[in-house]
Amino acid sequence: MQKSILYLLMTAILLLGLTLPKKPMREIAQEEKQELVQYLKSQGMTPEDYVVSKFQDYDIVFIGEHHHIKHDVELIHNLIPHLYKSGVYNLGIEFGCYGYQRKVDSLLTAPTYDEDLARWLVFKWGSYWPYKEYLDIYRKAWELNKSLPPDAPKFRVVNLDYRANWDLLREEMNTVQRKRVFYKGERDEYMSRIIVKEFVKKRKKALIYAGAHHAFTRYYQPIYDFEKKRLIKLEKKRMGNIIYRKMPDRVFNIFLHYPWATRESLKKHDYPVDGVIDRVMKEFKDKRIGFDVKDSPFGKLRDDDTYYSTGYEDFVLSAICDGYVFQKHFSDYEGCTLDPLFITKKNFREAIRYLPNIRVRRLYKNSQQFLHDMEQRANIKKKFRDLE
Repeated sequence: MQKSILYLLMTAILLLGLTLPKKPMREIAQEEKQELVQYLKSQGMTPEDYVVSKFQDYDIVFIGEHHHIKHDVELIHNLIPHLYKSGVYNLGIEFGCYGYQRKVDSLLTAPTYDEDLARWLVFKWGSYWPYKEYLDIYRKAWELNKSLPPDAPKFRVVNLDYRANWDLLREEMNTVQRKRVFYKGERDEYMSRIIVKEFVKKRKKALIYAGAHHAFTRYYQPIYDFEKKRLIKLEKKRMGNIIYRKMPDRVFNIFLHYPWATRESLKKHDYPVDGVIDRVMKEFKDKRIGFDVKDSPFGKLRDDDTYYSTGYEDFVLSAICDGYVFQKHFSDYEGCTLDPLFITKKNFREAIRYLPNIRVRRLYKNSQQFLHDMEQRANIKKKFRDLE
């Protein structure tokens, strides 16, 4: 009897956790709503056409994501043939080590696709990134190259990052110890150097796909102490910041729709710009759209409660990005797909040793436990269950 009662209680708690009340969106005046709707009807494009169109005026286009959202990575898959047709042959990604670029080039031009090599390349960047959609960026580029005539230029995926010496990471470190971990310098500065080397100096156009914070260009991210409620600084050395300063007229930033952290905590989230974009998109049957933020009615949308407004007296959407892509409402979001072959008995110890979170290393006893936890980290539906 006691077991039955306990089971019912646990079930009730689980159901309550999955059915949180939805956070409200801001009400919009009819006039404001009509202006925004009409703008999208006249200027909006499919996400693929929108991203590609920016290369008419810009050389480097940054597209920034939340991470682990399935349809965001699938957009990059879809973009590869569109980019190629428009004469853009390069995709730079955060999710790989530039030190293995020769292996990437070899993989993408090989007669047959080597899925194990693709896994190895992502693993050597981040053992905590066992998601099929990211692996398949290489596959989609290989499929395109395989379909091209022998003498046609090949599409390249260029890994921008490096793997820090996470095994040397300590909870408290001095400057010397920190330099041993980040032995090639700060990651953003390193990635910006690769962009300059591979694309800017060679005068090649490229789409740069990374976490949104790495992709900031004009916007300076607040570094904030939430416990002391104190702004430490505005970070001016993100990858996109550095490239933007070098060529401000040739760089464009696109933001992929995701919930924004609040001023209260990075672990708490809400709709971007108080839910105005989400509310406007309820007027459209086809939800997939790309549109300009800069010099558009959307650029004037305010959000004083988001973490991103910290340090800014008059924060509006155009402060953080130039363009925007919306594909789904949050209730329809899905996480990326776990690759069960990514972590094995052979590479498990290395996977644990190179986790950038010291405290969780001792928690994992085997590869199955590790993969289960990584799958939960990408459980986007659960993370965003309080949003419409």
